[in-house]
Amino acid sequence: MKKKFKILTGLVAMLSCAVCVSAADVNDIGQGTYVQFGKYQGDPIVWKCINTEDENGILLLSDKILTLKAFDAPSSDENSKHFEYGYSLWEDSTLRAWLNATAAGGEIQWPGGNPPMGSIDLPEGRKTELLNPYDQEDGFLSDTNFTPTERSLMKTVSQWQTLAESEVSRSTNGIDCCFQYSYIPTSDIVRLMERTDINKLYQADANHAAMYRVTDTVFLLDAWQLDAMWQAFGNVEAEATEKAWATFQPSDYQGNRKIWLLRSPYGSTCVNAIYGTDKFSFVGTEKGNSGVRPAVYLNPHQTVVLSGSGTQEDPYVLDGNEQYGTMVFSQGKQLYLDQLPVEENGRLLVPVRAIFESLGAEVNWDEEANQVTAVKDGTAVQLEIDNATMVVNESEVELEAPARLVGDRSPKSIFSDNIGVIYAIKFMY
Repeated sequence: MKKKFKILTGLVAMLSCAVCVSAADVNDIGQGTYVQFGKYQGDPIVWKCINTEDENGILLLSDKILTLKAFDAPSSDENSKHFEYGYSLWEDSTLRAWLNATAAGGEIQWPGGNPPMGSIDLPEGRKTELLNPYDQEDGFLSDTNFTPTERSLMKTVSQWQTLAESEVSRSTNGIDCCFQYSYIPTSDIVRLMERTDINKLYQADANHAAMYRVTDTVFLLDAWQLDAMWQAFGNVEAEATEKAWATFQPSDYQGNRKIWLLRSPYGSTCVNAIYGTDKFSFVGTEKGNSGVRPAVYLNPHQTVVLSGSGTQEDPYVLDGNEQYGTMVFSQGKQLYLDQLPVEENGRLLVPVRAIFESLGAEVNWDEEANQVTAVKDGTAVQLEIDNATMVVNESEVELEAPARLVGDRSPKSIFSDNIGVIYAIKFMY
């Protein structure tokens, strides 16, 4: 349950980055660096930073193809858009549902009512086989793969999604034509980019195709995100992990282990896919033999770098804030603190320097006297370490807990209970 500690004009007690001795921090994560968090099939997931400058910040893509799955499972309902071949709308796909699910296997809700089972009965005694069923697999975001703090590393974002002609009525960018009709199957990405300029698709003032907004935590790349990756690296190749390939069914499948899916549609029953180093094509949504490279946006305000050097061989190992879900807001804006508040004996101790400075106060630390002073508009608030009496100008105020130093002896390490901060701000205002 999210804890909220109100501090006068919208301050709420918070936490952001844990104290950590590390050779790097989140500012060292740039385009082309590698990070590691979470696991799949018991192995750590390594992510490559492919963009840091789009509207949602730091875009990470799994370095390997983690699994082979159908984009969307067929439905046995003749009245369903997913009937027999699956459907290319990312928002309603079974793969999107699985990637964003924290539920255990068998408990995931499938938006089209079409669980990705192995055998699906069709009318007239026909059947369709899903090559790699995943209706009983734990959701990608489940505790099997990510700890709560690792989940806090991933933003939930709204982003542009390209549309097929069958869904063009969803368009919110004023465009009613679908750019995939200019695609050449299995064309070179270089040639594709020259003729369609995909990197303009998501810009509000330069759209060339019907698009709308979708909200996700985990997703596949769309064509415009692929373009940013291609422009940066000139190579979009990935290979399935050994476990992904070994666990794929049927076991004697001899296909291409370097095919991976995008979320951009190609008609109603196909989506785009990448072949090898630079080939751009499409596959049927119900084909379970294409690779999945999950993508996420990193939440830098929850990120702690534990170790590593950011290379593919030695990625930065990341974790999230230990007390994720508790936040501080100052005058309507969230504060991102570099020192975690401390909960002791039912009291929440908050770092006073960041809070006072966010309100325009000047903060001074007298190490010899073990005192911190915050001054604003003629009002001075003085706290002494291990003393439960706060002095405001010349008046004394008894606190419910004494101020404390946490960690090193620096101004940012001075903590007071949130009630004391409330009193102090009250006097300043």
